[in-house]
Amino acid sequence: MSRMFRSITRTWNCFVGCRFDCTYCNAKKAALTRFKHIDRYKDGFYPHLIESEFSKTFKPREFVFIGYMGDISFATPAEALRINTHIRKFPDTRFLLCTKNPYCFFKWDDLEWPDNVVIATTIETNRLNRLSKAPTTYDRFATLLRYHHPHKMVSIEPIMDFDPATLLCWIDDLQPEIVEVGADNYKNSLPEPDGEKLDELLARLRQIVPIVIEKDGLDRIR
Repeated sequence: MSRMFRSITRTWNCFVGCRFDCTYCNAKKAALTRFKHIDRYKDGFYPHLIESEFSKTFKPREFVFIGYMGDISFATPAEALRINTHIRKFPDTRFLLCTKNPYCFFKWDDLEWPDNVVIATTIETNRLNRLSKAPTTYDRFATLLRYHHPHKMVSIEPIMDFDPATLLCWIDDLQPEIVEVGADNYKNSLPEPDGEKLDELLARLRQIVPIVIEKDGLDRIR
């Protein structure tokens, strides 16, 4: 399965499942169809820890996305501690925690994440939409802004039509190290920007973010 982010080198699905019911979620569709015979998806997309994954080891300089097939925010404090404890065994490996509810980093009993972890959220647009049960993109931005951590990332995927000044202001305030921008590649008929608007956003992002990555599929918008 795709690694989702081009900047990462490996995925680690120690936690799977989500209850946000995003209309464009390909992970949930896969769990309920072609992956439904796999034991970890026997209860559909119910969020839970996968204990067998904690035998995995990681190499220095890998960049590992934790929980590709779900959203880590549904982990309990005990489950988050289990994940945190394991990744601390690999201080020379980078790990990515991306969630549509960054408030989880406050609710996990003040659990501190080491500096080899990159904290991320998805901000598809600055505009309000009804395509998910997740917190609004403004809430995600505001919450991540309050969470103090030295390494942050933003995923703008699937990108939806936006207000340039507002979205760029959010990104500038967050000061992420990486921004990845991707399109709706699963034909969900989402409201998308036109090519000129997209290219202007990318150009402006490169002025304020060290690494801006364009994902496959953006040429369709252009």
